[in-house]
Amino acid sequence: MYRKFIRIITGSMVLVFLLAVSGGVTATGTPLMLGAGQEFRFDLPVEAGKSYTISMALRTDLADASVTMTLCHIKNNNEVVEDHISRHELVGGGGWTTLNVPEIQILPNPGRYELIVTADKEGRYYWKDLKVERSYATSENSYEYWGERLATQGTFFTGLVIDARHLDVKRGMSPRIYSESGQLLYGGVLAGQDVVQDRGVVGYGSELTSELLERIAVDSDYPYVAPLVVEAVAVADATQTGVYISEDDTRRVLEAMVQYDFFARYAVIFLVN
Repeated sequence: MYRKFIRIITGSMVLVFLLAVSGGVTATGTPLMLGAGQEFRFDLPVEAGKSYTISMALRTDLADASVTMTLCHIKNNNEVVEDHISRHELVGGGGWTTLNVPEIQILPNPGRYELIVTADKEGRYYWKDLKVERSYATSENSYEYWGERLATQGTFFTGLVIDARHLDVKRGMSPRIYSESGQLLYGGVLAGQDVVQDRGVVGYGSELTSELLERIAVDSDYPYVAPLVVEAVAVADATQTGVYISEDDTRRVLEAMVQYDFFARYAVIFLVN
């Protein structure tokens, strides 16, 4: 039977589909049709002999829908070997469900790998945040990973430093960063209680010391640190723990986030008096 599908091909080591920073696209995701023989296929950018984890977010307004993720090794003679099959129930109410393929070891066999997503109910689905990421278990592998990334991608910012020493900014548990127009850029709102209590969503200091910079290193086993330093333009919030930054600096932050999501790692420092 003929099966309709959409294929996306990429050659990058880490595959991340970034949606718009603002507007309805982030909320809804990218639409696709599944069920009744319709598939969504991805050619995976993987290398033989290395390990990867795969994840994506999926949602639908259909009730009691489930999807199946199948990882296939397609040999040069077109023989298909199914290396992994997992079934996932989607949460109700149109909420997002994160689907994961556990760590897989790519065998040193010729051919390519595809991820195939199918559904038991026909209709419209939405997806976002597809990631294919190398797995590294040792410091030696960390050096290999970051060395490869810097060689292919070039340098990038590993964290944000807000210089607010000229303002009366207070220390707080959940300080926020806004653009001058009032857009919330960062607040650590998804941080768990352990992060808030043990580490904090930002680090504080009066000077940018080597110890403070450790917070924004890419890896404890790899000494690459590149702070993006911006100056706060005003104090925000009644508690005086938040700040505003200029629209030019907002653009710089968002551009830097495309290369490396330091907000997700709480790699943020406030310099205060």
